[in-house]
Amino acid sequence: MTPDFNENWPSSSDRFEPSKKKPRKEMLPKRVAASFAFLLGCLPRRRSGRRALTVLTILMAFAGVALLSYPVVTDFWAKSRQNHLRGEFNSKQAIELYKTRQIKVGGALTRLRVDKMGACAACKINVIVVEGISGNALRAGAGHYENTALPGENGNVAIAGHRTGFGEPFRHLDALRPGDKVTLETPIGTYIYQVIPPFDGHGNPWVTHPRDLTVLEPTIEAMLTLTTCDPPHTSKNRLIVRLKLIKSEVVA
Repeated sequence: MTPDFNENWPSSSDRFEPSKKKPRKEMLPKRVAASFAFLLGCLPRRRSGRRALTVLTILMAFAGVALLSYPVVTDFWAKSRQNHLRGEFNSKQAIELYKTRQIKVGGALTRLRVDKMGACAACKINVIVVEGISGNALRAGAGHYENTALPGENGNVAIAGHRTGFGEPFRHLDALRPGDKVTLETPIGTYIYQVIPPFDGHGNPWVTHPRDLTVLEPTIEAMLTLTTCDPPHTSKNRLIVRLKLIKSEVVA
């Protein structure tokens, strides 16, 4: 059978060389998944392997349930803690403890309220802020940096709050805009702060790294600084909002 004249056949003097394409290398996640699937396939072949697979399945199920229930459990804890703090905040001893700065870490210090936010009219905050920012204190939702000014005082009042879990009071903190107001109610008075325009070359709110302690430094004027993690579910950065005291109502 003779070749079709339209086909290009190599002459006898041409040397045939196979293609030298490099073998394709699978991505690491794909190779890990394949290896894991291979191991799972091998386990049922032996009795001990079947037991190990059963234990692994149960552990993975428990891990999934724990992951899904985390927000529910932490929110329930924060809600319970807030109910206790409201009673503490309204007690007769609260005024004297506040005036003498004897509120212990984890004790009720001030109520923080936001009725609306510039970028989210339906977003609100109503949380009792405790003294201190230790892990245990912040399980209440929000805490006051101990070495910063108290509400209404000259200087920088700094408050940190959870963005996810434990009631997530600062979930929508990034929706605050210049002109928005934040109210701090204390046992001796009420203080209204207003988000200031962008300054020092950055916006307001703005994002900085976790070790940037300059946001907690004292200020000449009466200011309020709110901090939380950014983006949500991580502690990679810090979201900051700076406000200025515009109204004070002292009652005790």
